[in-house]
Amino acid sequence: MTLIIGIKCKDGIVMAADGAATLGSMGQHTAQQPTKKLSILKDKIIMGVSGPVGLGQMLKGKMDSIWDAGMLRNKKPHEAMSLISTGLREYIIPELKVAEISRNVIGNIGLSSALSATLVALPASRELCLIQFDQQGAPEETTEELPFACIGSGQSIADPFLGLLRRVFWSDHQPNIDEGLFAAVWALDHAIKVNPGGVAEPMQIITMVQSGSDTKIKELSFEEITEHKEAVRNAERAMAISLAEFKKSLSGEVASETPDIPQPIKEKIAK
Repeated sequence: MTLIIGIKCKDGIVMAADGAATLGSMGQHTAQQPTKKLSILKDKIIMGVSGPVGLGQMLKGKMDSIWDAGMLRNKKPHEAMSLISTGLREYIIPELKVAEISRNVIGNIGLSSALSATLVALPASRELCLIQFDQQGAPEETTEELPFACIGSGQSIADPFLGLLRRVFWSDHQPNIDEGLFAAVWALDHAIKVNPGGVAEPMQIITMVQSGSDTKIKELSFEEITEHKEAVRNAERAMAISLAEFKKSLSGEVASETPDIPQPIKEKIAK
């Protein structure tokens, strides 16, 4: 089970993932091991795949090959989307066809080894793009109007939570990196707490920023992620106090001054 989050910010991209790999076969979960689900390719691309590990390895290898071949050089975002989609489908379509045959023998469980989703952050024509590819390889780019995307079994938990955070914190603007980090850590933390045994620690957080013609990618350390988790704890405490005061106002009691909501931690990005 997996949760991978991507947030397109006005000054970069934030990608985050949980760290639980579920082992097993034929739909039976036998164990859970910690793993890293986000990969940095060629120091230019961040890629995460939900679904079967083997298929994910093939898709990452194909992404490597596409970049090495220079196929994305000077391409606009929509052109890059199409090229990557075509490349990923070289592996996705055969897997789906084989799974359809196996379904006739072992039922719908046969499809589980062929269903995946992919989230890719990369530069295209000096513009940072965050693109989601569904189980068929169909692409969709995040926009200023809808700046986040989630994939994996934890998506149904993270999507509405991120929608709430967006409405509260950045309904009238595209988030910056600090706000994106705060939202990604909070959404992951929330999903881990309400979905025990599926989405789990350790978190992995990676940022991407554009500095001139250069793309800077940084994976946050355990200590840095811990700082962002503490900011989340502070926000939850402030929210609890605010809600208590709000309850008093509903019952006609005089509410005391509402405490300030903690601000996201300023992330130090290498320029």
